[in-house]
Amino acid sequence: MVKIAERIIPRKILDKYRSFPVTLRAAFWFTVCNFVLKGISFICMPIYARFLSEDEYGTMSLITSYELIFNIFATFELYLGAYQRGLLKYKDDTKNFEQTIVFISNILTVICFFIFMLLSKPISGFTGVTTALYSIFSVYFLVYTPYNCWLNKKRFEYDYKAAVIITILMAFVSNLAPIITLKLIGATANVKVISTLVIQILFCLPFWIKHLNFANVFRNKARTINYIKYALRFQGPLVFHSLSYYVLNQSDRIMIDKFATKADVAFYSVAYSFASVIIIFQNSLNQVLKPWRFQKLDKKGYKEVRDISNVLVILVGAVIVMFMLLLPEVFLIFPESYHEALKVAPPVTIGVYFLFLYTLFVDVESYYGKTEYIAYVSTFCALLNIGLNYIGIKMFGYIACAYTTLICYALMSFLHFVFMQITCKKAHVEESPVDSKAIWGFSLLMLAIFGIADVFYGSIIVRYLMVACIVAAVIIFRKKIISSWKMIRSK
Repeated sequence: MVKIAERIIPRKILDKYRSFPVTLRAAFWFTVCNFVLKGISFICMPIYARFLSEDEYGTMSLITSYELIFNIFATFELYLGAYQRGLLKYKDDTKNFEQTIVFISNILTVICFFIFMLLSKPISGFTGVTTALYSIFSVYFLVYTPYNCWLNKKRFEYDYKAAVIITILMAFVSNLAPIITLKLIGATANVKVISTLVIQILFCLPFWIKHLNFANVFRNKARTINYIKYALRFQGPLVFHSLSYYVLNQSDRIMIDKFATKADVAFYSVAYSFASVIIIFQNSLNQVLKPWRFQKLDKKGYKEVRDISNVLVILVGAVIVMFMLLLPEVFLIFPESYHEALKVAPPVTIGVYFLFLYTLFVDVESYYGKTEYIAYVSTFCALLNIGLNYIGIKMFGYIACAYTTLICYALMSFLHFVFMQITCKKAHVEESPVDSKAIWGFSLLMLAIFGIADVFYGSIIVRYLMVACIVAAVIIFRKKIISSWKMIRSK
Protein backbone atom coordinates (compact mmCIF):
# COMPACT_ATOMS: atom_id res chain seq x y z
CA MET A 1 0.00 0.00 0.00
CA VAL A 2 2.82 2.39 0.94
CA LYS A 3 4.77 1.62 -2.26
CA ILE A 4 1.65 2.15 -4.40
CA ALA A 5 1.00 5.50 -2.67
CA GLU A 6 4.60 6.59 -3.31
CA ARG A 7 4.21 5.83 -7.04
CA ILE A 8 0.90 7.71 -7.40
CA ILE A 9 1.35 10.67 -5.02
CA PRO A 10 4.30 13.11 -5.35
CA ARG A 11 6.92 12.70 -2.62
CA LYS A 12 6.54 16.34 -1.50
CA ILE A 13 2.84 15.81 -0.73
CA LEU A 14 3.56 12.51 1.04
CA ASP A 15 6.28 14.12 3.17
CA LYS A 16 3.89 16.94 4.05
CA TYR A 17 1.20 14.40 5.01
CA ARG A 18 3.66 12.42 7.16
CA SER A 19 4.63 15.61 8.98
CA PHE A 20 1.07 15.94 10.33
CA PRO A 21 0.54 14.71 13.92
CA VAL A 22 -1.14 11.32 14.21
CA THR A 23 -4.27 12.94 15.72
CA LEU A 24 -4.79 15.00 12.57
CA ARG A 25 -4.14 12.05 10.25
CA ALA A 26 -6.58 9.93 12.25
CA ALA A 27 -9.21 12.70 12.17
CA PHE A 28 -8.72 13.04 8.41
CA TRP A 29 -9.05 9.32 7.65
CA PHE A 30 -11.99 8.71 9.98
CA THR A 31 -13.74 11.71 8.41
CA VAL A 32 -12.99 10.41 4.90
CA CYS A 33 -14.15 6.97 5.99
CA ASN A 34 -17.45 8.27 7.35
CA PHE A 35 -18.07 10.31 4.21
CA VAL A 36 -17.39 7.26 2.07
CA LEU A 37 -19.89 5.34 4.21
CA LYS A 38 -22.50 8.02 3.72
CA GLY A 39 -21.60 8.30 0.06
CA ILE A 40 -22.30 4.60 -0.39
CA SER A 41 -25.61 5.01 1.47
CA PHE A 42 -26.49 8.03 -0.70
CA ILE A 43 -25.83 6.13 -3.90
CA CYS A 44 -28.03 3.29 -2.65
CA MET A 45 -30.77 5.47 -1.10
CA PRO A 46 -32.46 6.55 -4.38
CA ILE A 47 -32.13 2.95 -5.59
CA TYR A 48 -34.05 1.76 -2.50
CA ALA A 49 -36.58 4.55 -3.14
CA ARG A 50 -37.17 3.18 -6.65
CA PHE A 51 -37.38 -0.46 -5.53
CA LEU A 52 -39.61 0.15 -2.50
CA SER A 53 -43.00 1.80 -2.48
CA GLU A 54 -43.31 4.94 -0.36
CA ASP A 55 -45.12 2.93 2.34
CA GLU A 56 -42.42 0.22 2.37
CA TYR A 57 -39.67 2.89 2.50
CA GLY A 58 -41.48 4.43 5.48
CA THR A 59 -41.72 1.00 7.14
CA MET A 60 -37.98 0.43 6.59
CA SER A 61 -37.21 3.75 8.31
CA LEU A 62 -39.46 2.85 11.24
CA ILE A 63 -37.85 -0.58 11.72
CA THR A 64 -34.42 1.06 11.72
CA SER A 65 -35.65 3.56 14.34
CA TYR A 66 -36.90 0.78 16.61
CA GLU A 67 -33.65 -1.16 16.13
CA LEU A 68 -31.68 1.82 17.50
CA ILE A 69 -33.99 2.07 20.52
CA PHE A 70 -33.87 -1.70 21.24
CA ASN A 71 -30.07 -1.54 21.05
CA ILE A 72 -29.98 0.86 24.02
CA PHE A 73 -31.73 -1.62 26.30
CA ALA A 74 -29.94 -4.68 24.89
CA THR A 75 -26.37 -3.32 25.22
CA PHE A 76 -26.61 -0.19 27.42
CA GLU A 77 -24.23 1.10 24.70
CA LEU A 78 -21.40 0.15 27.04
CA TYR A 79 -18.99 0.30 24.09
CA LEU A 80 -19.37 4.10 24.11
CA GLY A 81 -19.01 6.30 27.21
CA ALA A 82 -18.15 3.68 29.82
CA TYR A 83 -15.66 1.89 27.58
CA GLN A 84 -14.02 5.06 26.21
CA ARG A 85 -13.58 6.57 29.67
CA GLY A 86 -12.48 3.20 31.05
CA LEU A 87 -9.61 3.04 28.57
CA LEU A 88 -8.04 5.91 30.52
CA LYS A 89 -9.18 4.76 33.95
CA TYR A 90 -7.96 1.15 33.49
CA LYS A 91 -5.17 1.76 31.00
CA ASP A 92 -2.99 -0.91 32.66
CA ASP A 93 -5.61 -3.64 32.21
CA THR A 94 -7.54 -2.77 29.03
CA LYS A 95 -7.79 -6.39 27.84
CA ASN A 96 -9.66 -7.67 30.90
CA PHE A 97 -11.72 -4.48 31.09
CA GLU A 98 -12.83 -4.90 27.47
CA GLN A 99 -13.64 -8.57 28.08
CA THR A 100 -15.87 -7.57 31.00
CA ILE A 101 -17.67 -4.91 28.94
CA VAL A 102 -18.47 -7.48 26.22
CA PHE A 103 -19.63 -9.99 28.87
CA ILE A 104 -22.03 -7.53 30.57
CA SER A 105 -23.39 -6.37 27.22
CA ASN A 106 -24.08 -9.93 26.10
CA ILE A 107 -25.86 -10.74 29.37
CA LEU A 108 -28.09 -7.67 28.87
CA THR A 109 -28.85 -8.77 25.30
CA VAL A 110 -29.95 -12.24 26.46
CA ILE A 111 -32.14 -10.75 29.22
CA CYS A 112 -33.80 -8.37 26.74
CA PHE A 113 -34.39 -11.24 24.32
CA PHE A 114 -36.37 -13.19 26.94
CA ILE A 115 -38.32 -10.08 27.98
CA PHE A 116 -39.27 -9.48 24.34
CA MET A 117 -40.41 -13.09 23.94
CA LEU A 118 -42.59 -12.80 27.06
CA LEU A 119 -44.12 -9.50 25.90
CA SER A 120 -43.95 -10.12 22.16
CA LYS A 121 -47.65 -9.50 21.47
CA PRO A 122 -47.92 -5.94 22.83
CA ILE A 123 -44.40 -4.94 21.69
CA SER A 124 -44.89 -6.34 18.17
CA GLY A 125 -48.36 -4.79 18.02
CA PHE A 126 -46.98 -1.32 18.73
CA THR A 127 -43.67 -1.45 16.83
CA GLY A 128 -44.39 -3.88 14.00
CA VAL A 129 -41.18 -5.76 14.87
CA THR A 130 -41.90 -9.50 14.77
CA THR A 131 -40.29 -12.11 17.05
CA ALA A 132 -38.30 -13.45 14.09
CA LEU A 133 -36.97 -9.99 13.29
CA TYR A 134 -36.11 -9.27 16.93
CA SER A 135 -34.24 -12.60 17.09
CA ILE A 136 -31.99 -11.33 14.27
CA PHE A 137 -31.66 -8.02 16.13
CA SER A 138 -30.47 -9.93 19.21
CA VAL A 139 -27.76 -11.80 17.31
CA TYR A 140 -26.63 -8.47 15.88
CA PHE A 141 -26.54 -6.86 19.35
CA LEU A 142 -24.40 -9.75 20.65
CA VAL A 143 -21.67 -9.30 18.04
CA TYR A 144 -21.96 -5.52 17.64
CA THR A 145 -20.47 -4.61 21.06
CA PRO A 146 -17.07 -6.33 20.62
CA TYR A 147 -16.73 -4.84 17.13
CA ASN A 148 -17.41 -1.35 18.49
CA CYS A 149 -15.00 -1.86 21.40
CA TRP A 150 -12.31 -2.74 18.88
CA LEU A 151 -13.22 0.25 16.70
CA ASN A 152 -13.28 2.72 19.62
CA LYS A 153 -9.96 1.43 20.90
CA LYS A 154 -8.44 1.97 17.46
CA ARG A 155 -9.79 5.54 17.50
CA PHE A 156 -8.46 6.09 21.00
CA GLU A 157 -5.00 4.92 19.89
CA TYR A 158 -5.27 6.83 16.56
CA ASP A 159 -4.64 3.50 14.80
CA TYR A 160 -6.86 4.24 11.82
CA LYS A 161 -5.68 1.97 8.99
CA ALA A 162 -7.36 -1.35 9.84
CA ALA A 163 -10.42 0.41 11.30
CA VAL A 164 -11.00 2.44 8.12
CA ILE A 165 -10.52 -0.53 5.75
CA ILE A 166 -12.86 -2.89 7.63
CA THR A 167 -15.53 -0.22 8.21
CA ILE A 168 -15.63 0.79 4.52
CA LEU A 169 -15.66 -2.83 3.37
CA MET A 170 -18.56 -3.66 5.71
CA ALA A 171 -20.51 -0.59 4.56
CA PHE A 172 -19.97 -1.42 0.89
CA VAL A 173 -21.11 -5.05 1.19
CA SER A 174 -24.01 -4.35 3.58
CA ASN A 175 -25.38 -1.71 1.18
CA LEU A 176 -24.84 -3.72 -2.00
CA ALA A 177 -26.33 -6.99 -0.72
CA PRO A 178 -29.82 -5.55 0.01
CA ILE A 179 -30.10 -4.24 -3.58
CA ILE A 180 -29.51 -7.78 -4.85
CA THR A 181 -31.92 -9.36 -2.35
CA LEU A 182 -34.62 -6.77 -3.10
CA LYS A 183 -34.34 -7.76 -6.76
CA LEU A 184 -34.22 -11.53 -6.20
CA ILE A 185 -36.49 -12.08 -3.15
CA GLY A 186 -38.91 -9.16 -3.11
CA ALA A 187 -39.12 -5.40 -2.63
CA THR A 188 -40.16 -5.22 1.02
CA ALA A 189 -38.81 -3.38 4.06
CA ASN A 190 -38.13 -6.64 5.93
CA VAL A 191 -36.01 -8.05 3.09
CA LYS A 192 -33.89 -4.89 3.05
CA VAL A 193 -33.41 -4.72 6.85
CA ILE A 194 -32.70 -8.44 7.33
CA SER A 195 -30.16 -8.65 4.48
CA THR A 196 -28.31 -5.62 5.89
CA LEU A 197 -28.23 -7.13 9.39
CA VAL A 198 -27.02 -10.54 8.19
CA ILE A 199 -24.04 -8.98 6.40
CA GLN A 200 -23.15 -6.84 9.44
CA ILE A 201 -23.43 -9.88 11.72
CA LEU A 202 -20.98 -11.80 9.53
CA PHE A 203 -18.48 -8.93 9.66
CA CYS A 204 -18.79 -8.48 13.45
CA LEU A 205 -18.78 -12.21 14.27
CA PRO A 206 -14.96 -12.65 14.37
CA PHE A 207 -14.68 -9.88 16.99
CA TRP A 208 -17.28 -11.64 19.16
CA ILE A 209 -15.57 -15.05 18.77
CA LYS A 210 -12.34 -13.43 19.95
CA HIS A 211 -14.08 -12.55 23.26
CA LEU A 212 -16.11 -15.77 23.52
CA ASN A 213 -13.87 -17.29 26.18
CA PHE A 214 -15.08 -15.48 29.30
CA ALA A 215 -12.81 -17.48 31.65
CA ASN A 216 -10.83 -14.36 32.57
CA VAL A 217 -14.02 -12.63 33.65
CA PHE A 218 -14.62 -15.30 36.32
CA ARG A 219 -10.96 -15.84 37.23
CA ASN A 220 -10.63 -12.62 39.23
CA LYS A 221 -14.07 -11.93 40.71
CA ALA A 222 -13.05 -8.83 42.68
CA ARG A 223 -11.61 -7.17 39.58
CA THR A 224 -14.65 -8.12 37.48
CA ILE A 225 -17.11 -6.83 40.08
CA ASN A 226 -15.16 -3.56 40.22
CA TYR A 227 -15.37 -3.20 36.42
CA ILE A 228 -19.08 -4.06 36.39
CA LYS A 229 -19.83 -1.52 39.13
CA TYR A 230 -17.89 1.17 37.31
CA ALA A 231 -19.52 0.43 33.92
CA LEU A 232 -23.09 0.35 35.23
CA ARG A 233 -22.60 3.38 37.50
CA PHE A 234 -21.08 5.38 34.66
CA GLN A 235 -23.38 4.18 31.87
CA GLY A 236 -26.62 3.90 33.89
CA PRO A 237 -27.58 7.59 33.60
CA LEU A 238 -26.33 7.60 29.99
CA VAL A 239 -28.90 4.91 29.15
CA PHE A 240 -31.60 7.47 29.89
CA HIS A 241 -29.61 10.01 27.90
CA SER A 242 -29.24 7.66 24.92
CA LEU A 243 -32.88 6.65 25.09
CA SER A 244 -33.94 10.29 25.26
CA TYR A 245 -31.49 11.20 22.49
CA TYR A 246 -32.88 8.52 20.18
CA VAL A 247 -36.45 9.38 21.14
CA LEU A 248 -35.58 12.96 20.23
CA ASN A 249 -34.19 11.74 16.89
CA GLN A 250 -36.53 8.87 16.08
CA SER A 251 -39.85 9.80 17.76
CA ASP A 252 -40.59 12.11 14.83
CA ARG A 253 -40.90 9.16 12.47
CA ILE A 254 -42.79 7.03 14.96
CA MET A 255 -45.31 9.80 15.68
CA ILE A 256 -45.69 10.68 11.99
CA ASP A 257 -46.54 7.00 11.43
CA LYS A 258 -49.17 7.08 14.20
CA PHE A 259 -50.76 10.44 13.31
CA ALA A 260 -50.07 10.78 9.56
CA THR A 261 -49.02 8.20 6.93
CA LYS A 262 -46.10 5.92 6.16
CA ALA A 263 -45.52 7.94 2.96
CA ASP A 264 -44.99 11.02 5.15
CA VAL A 265 -42.51 8.97 7.19
CA ALA A 266 -40.64 8.23 3.95
CA PHE A 267 -40.50 11.93 2.97
CA TYR A 268 -39.28 12.99 6.42
CA SER A 269 -36.75 10.15 6.54
CA VAL A 270 -35.24 11.10 3.19
CA ALA A 271 -34.75 14.72 4.33
CA TYR A 272 -33.24 13.53 7.62
CA SER A 273 -30.95 11.10 5.76
CA PHE A 274 -29.46 14.00 3.83
CA ALA A 275 -28.94 15.95 7.06
CA SER A 276 -27.25 12.88 8.53
CA VAL A 277 -24.32 13.52 6.17
CA ILE A 278 -23.43 16.39 8.47
CA ILE A 279 -24.00 14.17 11.51
CA ILE A 280 -21.48 11.74 10.02
CA PHE A 281 -19.01 14.59 9.49
CA GLN A 282 -19.37 15.96 13.02
CA ASN A 283 -19.37 12.51 14.62
CA SER A 284 -16.14 11.57 12.88
CA LEU A 285 -14.54 14.75 14.20
CA ASN A 286 -15.84 14.16 17.71
CA GLN A 287 -14.91 10.47 17.75
CA VAL A 288 -11.27 11.38 17.14
CA LEU A 289 -11.21 14.57 19.23
CA LYS A 290 -13.09 13.13 22.23
CA PRO A 291 -10.11 11.10 23.51
CA TRP A 292 -7.85 14.10 22.76
CA ARG A 293 -10.25 16.34 24.71
CA PHE A 294 -10.28 13.90 27.64
CA GLN A 295 -6.48 13.80 27.66
CA LYS A 296 -6.24 17.62 27.59
CA LEU A 297 -8.79 17.98 30.40
CA ASP A 298 -6.76 15.42 32.35
CA LYS A 299 -3.71 17.71 31.96
CA LYS A 300 -5.76 20.91 32.55
CA GLY A 301 -5.14 22.11 29.01
CA TYR A 302 -8.33 24.21 28.99
CA LYS A 303 -7.06 26.85 26.56
CA GLU A 304 -6.21 24.25 23.93
CA VAL A 305 -9.67 22.67 24.28
CA ARG A 306 -11.28 26.11 24.03
CA ASP A 307 -9.30 27.20 20.95
CA ILE A 308 -9.95 24.00 19.02
CA SER A 309 -13.66 24.09 19.95
CA ASN A 310 -14.01 27.60 18.50
CA VAL A 311 -12.43 26.54 15.22
CA LEU A 312 -14.61 23.42 14.99
CA VAL A 313 -17.84 25.33 15.69
CA ILE A 314 -17.16 27.72 12.79
CA LEU A 315 -15.99 24.89 10.50
CA VAL A 316 -19.02 22.70 11.16
CA GLY A 317 -21.37 25.70 10.95
CA ALA A 318 -20.00 26.74 7.54
CA VAL A 319 -20.24 23.18 6.18
CA ILE A 320 -23.84 22.89 7.40
CA VAL A 321 -24.93 26.18 5.80
CA MET A 322 -23.29 25.33 2.46
CA PHE A 323 -24.87 21.88 2.51
CA MET A 324 -28.32 23.31 3.30
CA LEU A 325 -28.10 25.86 0.48
CA LEU A 326 -27.04 23.31 -2.15
CA LEU A 327 -29.38 20.50 -1.03
CA PRO A 328 -32.24 21.19 -3.53
CA GLU A 329 -29.93 20.32 -6.44
CA VAL A 330 -28.89 17.06 -4.74
CA PHE A 331 -32.56 16.09 -4.34
CA LEU A 332 -32.88 15.80 -8.13
CA ILE A 333 -31.55 12.21 -7.90
CA PHE A 334 -34.80 11.16 -6.16
CA PRO A 335 -38.17 10.43 -7.77
CA GLU A 336 -40.26 13.60 -8.06
CA SER A 337 -42.74 12.42 -5.42
CA TYR A 338 -39.98 12.75 -2.79
CA HIS A 339 -39.19 16.39 -3.61
CA GLU A 340 -41.74 17.69 -1.13
CA ALA A 341 -39.30 16.53 1.58
CA LEU A 342 -37.32 19.68 0.77
CA LYS A 343 -39.82 21.61 2.90
CA VAL A 344 -38.21 20.18 6.05
CA ALA A 345 -34.58 20.39 4.89
CA PRO A 346 -33.60 23.82 6.37
CA PRO A 347 -34.77 23.25 9.99
CA VAL A 348 -33.54 19.64 10.03
CA THR A 349 -30.10 20.69 8.72
CA ILE A 350 -29.64 23.62 11.14
CA GLY A 351 -30.83 21.36 13.97
CA VAL A 352 -27.76 19.24 13.29
CA TYR A 353 -25.56 22.26 14.16
CA PHE A 354 -26.99 22.34 17.70
CA LEU A 355 -26.62 18.56 17.86
CA PHE A 356 -22.90 19.09 17.28
CA LEU A 357 -22.73 21.99 19.72
CA TYR A 358 -24.05 19.97 22.62
CA THR A 359 -21.25 17.39 22.27
CA LEU A 360 -18.70 20.05 23.29
CA PHE A 361 -20.50 20.49 26.62
CA VAL A 362 -21.44 16.82 27.17
CA ASP A 363 -17.83 15.67 26.81
CA VAL A 364 -16.85 17.93 29.73
CA GLU A 365 -19.76 16.64 31.87
CA SER A 366 -18.83 13.07 30.92
CA TYR A 367 -15.14 13.52 31.74
CA TYR A 368 -15.92 14.75 35.26
CA GLY A 369 -18.38 11.87 35.78
CA LYS A 370 -21.54 13.99 35.96
CA THR A 371 -23.52 11.68 33.67
CA GLU A 372 -26.71 12.24 35.67
CA TYR A 373 -26.80 15.83 34.34
CA ILE A 374 -26.67 14.46 30.81
CA ALA A 375 -29.64 12.21 31.58
CA TYR A 376 -31.71 15.05 33.09
CA VAL A 377 -31.36 17.31 30.04
CA SER A 378 -31.89 14.58 27.44
CA THR A 379 -34.98 13.20 29.18
CA PHE A 380 -36.56 16.64 29.52
CA CYS A 381 -35.89 17.55 25.87
CA ALA A 382 -37.17 14.18 24.61
CA LEU A 383 -40.45 14.56 26.53
CA LEU A 384 -40.79 18.14 25.30
CA ASN A 385 -40.19 16.96 21.72
CA ILE A 386 -42.94 14.33 22.00
CA GLY A 387 -45.37 16.94 23.34
CA LEU A 388 -44.52 19.48 20.65
CA ASN A 389 -44.68 16.82 17.93
CA TYR A 390 -48.15 15.75 19.07
CA ILE A 391 -49.45 19.32 18.89
CA GLY A 392 -47.49 20.20 15.74
CA ILE A 393 -48.49 17.18 13.64
CA LYS A 394 -52.15 17.70 14.53
CA MET A 395 -52.01 21.37 13.49
CA PHE A 396 -49.46 21.53 10.63
CA GLY A 397 -48.72 17.95 9.52
CA TYR A 398 -45.40 16.12 9.51
CA ILE A 399 -43.44 19.29 8.55
CA ALA A 400 -43.89 20.56 12.15
CA CYS A 401 -41.57 17.79 13.40
CA ALA A 402 -38.56 19.44 11.74
CA TYR A 403 -39.15 22.71 13.60
CA THR A 404 -39.90 21.07 16.96
CA THR A 405 -36.67 19.06 16.65
CA LEU A 406 -34.70 22.24 15.92
CA ILE A 407 -36.21 23.92 19.01
CA CYS A 408 -35.40 20.92 21.21
CA TYR A 409 -31.84 20.57 19.89
CA ALA A 410 -31.16 24.27 20.53
CA LEU A 411 -32.63 24.02 24.05
CA MET A 412 -30.67 20.83 24.73
CA SER A 413 -27.41 22.57 23.76
CA PHE A 414 -28.14 25.52 26.04
CA LEU A 415 -29.12 23.34 29.04
CA HIS A 416 -26.00 21.20 28.63
CA PHE A 417 -23.96 24.40 28.55
CA VAL A 418 -25.54 25.42 31.89
CA PHE A 419 -24.87 22.01 33.46
CA MET A 420 -21.32 22.02 32.08
CA GLN A 421 -20.70 25.26 33.96
CA ILE A 422 -22.14 23.72 37.14
CA THR A 423 -19.93 20.65 36.60
CA CYS A 424 -16.80 22.78 36.17
CA LYS A 425 -17.61 24.77 39.29
CA LYS A 426 -18.04 21.60 41.39
CA ALA A 427 -14.83 20.14 39.95
CA HIS A 428 -12.96 23.39 40.78
CA VAL A 429 -11.93 23.85 37.14
CA GLU A 430 -9.68 26.91 36.96
CA GLU A 431 -10.91 28.25 33.60
CA SER A 432 -13.77 27.47 31.20
CA PRO A 433 -13.03 24.81 28.56
CA VAL A 434 -15.33 26.67 26.10
CA ASP A 435 -15.53 30.26 24.87
CA SER A 436 -19.20 30.95 25.62
CA LYS A 437 -19.38 34.41 23.97
CA ALA A 438 -17.86 33.20 20.70
CA ILE A 439 -19.93 30.01 20.57
CA TRP A 440 -23.31 31.58 21.35
CA GLY A 441 -22.61 34.62 19.16
CA PHE A 442 -21.93 32.31 16.21
CA SER A 443 -25.04 30.28 17.08
CA LEU A 444 -27.22 33.40 16.80
CA LEU A 445 -25.65 34.06 13.39
CA MET A 446 -26.54 30.49 12.34
CA LEU A 447 -30.18 31.03 13.36
CA ALA A 448 -30.29 34.30 11.39
CA ILE A 449 -28.93 32.55 8.28
CA PHE A 450 -31.48 29.77 8.75
CA GLY A 451 -34.33 32.32 8.98
CA ILE A 452 -33.31 33.96 5.67
CA ALA A 453 -32.73 30.61 3.92
CA ASP A 454 -36.02 29.16 5.16
CA VAL A 455 -38.04 32.10 3.79
CA PHE A 456 -36.26 32.18 0.40
CA TYR A 457 -35.47 28.45 0.04
CA GLY A 458 -37.45 28.22 -3.19
CA SER A 459 -35.37 30.98 -4.82
CA ILE A 460 -32.22 29.68 -6.49
CA ILE A 461 -30.94 33.28 -6.87
CA VAL A 462 -31.10 34.01 -3.12
CA ARG A 463 -29.54 30.66 -2.23
CA TYR A 464 -26.62 31.12 -4.61
CA LEU A 465 -26.10 34.70 -3.46
CA MET A 466 -25.73 33.32 0.07
CA VAL A 467 -23.29 30.69 -1.21
CA ALA A 468 -21.30 33.46 -2.91
CA CYS A 469 -21.20 35.43 0.37
CA ILE A 470 -19.79 32.42 2.22
CA VAL A 471 -17.16 31.82 -0.45
CA ALA A 472 -16.25 35.54 -0.30
CA ALA A 473 -15.95 35.34 3.51
CA VAL A 474 -13.59 32.36 3.15
CA ILE A 475 -11.41 34.36 0.72
CA ILE A 476 -11.40 37.49 2.92
CA PHE A 477 -10.57 35.57 6.10
CA ARG A 478 -8.27 33.04 4.44
CA LYS A 479 -5.28 34.09 6.58
CA LYS A 480 -7.20 33.42 9.79
CA ILE A 481 -8.44 30.11 8.37
CA ILE A 482 -4.86 29.09 7.48
CA SER A 483 -3.74 30.17 10.96
CA SER A 484 -6.49 28.06 12.56
CA TRP A 485 -5.50 25.11 10.38
CA LYS A 486 -1.90 25.43 11.58
CA MET A 487 -3.15 25.56 15.16
CA ILE A 488 -5.07 22.31 14.70
CA ARG A 489 -2.03 20.74 13.04
CA SER A 490 0.14 21.67 16.00
CA LYS A 491 -2.18 19.79 18.38
